[in-house]
Amino acid sequence: MPTSSEMPYPPPDLANRVLSTHSDHFKRLIAFEVFGASTKEMLLELLPDGYDLSGRKVLDFGCGVGRTLRHFVEEAENAEFWGVDIDEPSVDWLRETFSPPLNVAVCDPLPPLQFGDSEFDLAWAISVFTHLPGSSADWLLELHRVLKPGGLLMASYMGEINSETIAGEPWDEDRIGMNVLHHDQSWDDGGPMVLMSDWWVREHWGRAFEIVELAPGSHNQTWALLRKRDVKLTAEELMAPGDDPREWRALRHNLVQLQREIDGKNAANAALREEFESSLSWKVTRPLRAARSRRRKDV
Repeated sequence: MPTSSEMPYPPPDLANRVLSTHSDHFKRLIAFEVFGASTKEMLLELLPDGYDLSGRKVLDFGCGVGRTLRHFVEEAENAEFWGVDIDEPSVDWLRETFSPPLNVAVCDPLPPLQFGDSEFDLAWAISVFTHLPGSSADWLLELHRVLKPGGLLMASYMGEINSETIAGEPWDEDRIGMNVLHHDQSWDDGGPMVLMSDWWVREHWGRAFEIVELAPGSHNQTWALLRKRDVKLTAEELMAPGDDPREWRALRHNLVQLQREIDGKNAANAALREEFESSLSWKVTRPLRAARSRRRKDV
């Protein structure tokens, strides 16, 4: 069985949708390989002692073009591996290149998935809930649905280590619950960013899953190992604020963060307008604009 480095790599446009760290294509492929390998290593490290993938049904939720999934080709000879993603070109390339032994499917931006209840033993969602501002609860409960009783989910989230970069402020877990930033940022620039505190994950994700472990992981994110609880919840019940007063502090602080973003964008737009209005083209066309203004007044 060939290793990942011996198998085809996706074309640049697809690889860039998953990870873009270098302008040089060769260096980007090295990063693509290393990040995928480190993700697999972390997944296996977090699994309970003695957990055997053989005979299991496994789901990579948000598989992209297979950066992680490609490293499980050997295991897929003795287990059923599925990858799902909303990006159809990435899924098509993955299907043409790695199926079989891997199985892949396109999913919609909102649940449900195509699978029945309690189909999977294990699922993971790496760098997915980090960018889901509105459908986070719906997707967490959907993964709960497709997991078998006692099934395991690994999901990563951004927190303390990402605060300076994303929020531009020191970390203070007392004012962070599930705080959404850059909610209108384009996917080409990374999409929305979601910060979560460990206490918030324990409170809310813990309603649907037993929190087995929260551990610092790869990609500068915290990784949660979760075990499915035998409960039925709605998205509203999952997200409803608990008794911890930090719930309300986090909501108030998220408003402050969003206002700061709006003020920053307004200032940036004003600076751009000032720069444009002082440019040569603006000055040259001033007589034309003045003439148009006079005509409008004469009408």
